[in-house]
Amino acid sequence: MSAAAQGNAAWPWDFPMSTGEKFTDGELVLAPYTFYKVAIDDNEDLNKKSLIIYKTNLVKAGAEKSVVNYSGEYELPNSLIIGIPEGATAKKGDIVLTWWQSGSGMNRAIVRDDSDPTAPKVDYLDMDMKLNPDGTTSGFAESHANEQLKPNTFIVLHDGQWEPGAQVAHMNDWGKWVAATLIKATDDKVLVQDYGSKIAAYPRSDCKLIPMSDEGIKAGDEVFGAPINTYETFTVEKVDKERGRVWGTDRYGKRRIINILQATKVLEEKE
Repeated sequence: MSAAAQGNAAWPWDFPMSTGEKFTDGELVLAPYTFYKVAIDDNEDLNKKSLIIYKTNLVKAGAEKSVVNYSGEYELPNSLIIGIPEGATAKKGDIVLTWWQSGSGMNRAIVRDDSDPTAPKVDYLDMDMKLNPDGTTSGFAESHANEQLKPNTFIVLHDGQWEPGAQVAHMNDWGKWVAATLIKATDDKVLVQDYGSKIAAYPRSDCKLIPMSDEGIKAGDEVFGAPINTYETFTVEKVDKERGRVWGTDRYGKRRIINILQATKVLEEKE
């Protein structure tokens, strides 16, 4: 359904500016600090602005807003800030929330090598993997495969949890399930990063949480797949559990590779 708004130019979303986050001064965080500040300074509509989420450091924690480091200090609503606590460890097959560490931008990734659980090697899931006509693969996911994360730079995600980084789907006005990344959730509302890095708020009851597992998806299954931003009919060809990828054919007959968060059995058609 359509995103809910509340009419405040600096906070247009029907979602609290803080959900009781407990940050630590100096903590590493993920936040859309650059684009948010530019939009506010230029009096742009935040509902229409791409708010790409990058990593930075939190300078001073506050109850509703906190100060982050952006060419100096800049205050940002807490609900747009995702803290990355120190000390996380990951095992092979875990999905983690981090950023593209040889580039920029928030990313989910699957752990491929846990020889050092504090600094696992991962494949990024939010990067495209392209299937070439000759059957080979290419794209950013391939060129940055098996990248080692630095210690204290990731959060391990958990199946079934409404937590930052979780994959959710919400239904649009045309009856299509839309893929989104959860930023924050309350008991009745969610704040998500939608397609094009737009931020939006929806009633939690209008959303579905997508499992982190492969749900037993196998060759020949017809599932919901989201090669771009909407979940539609997708016929599975094969599943690569180690890399978190699903090969298959979309509703138009085009062969594609999608990540495991883009393939699911938990959705249903709108009646």
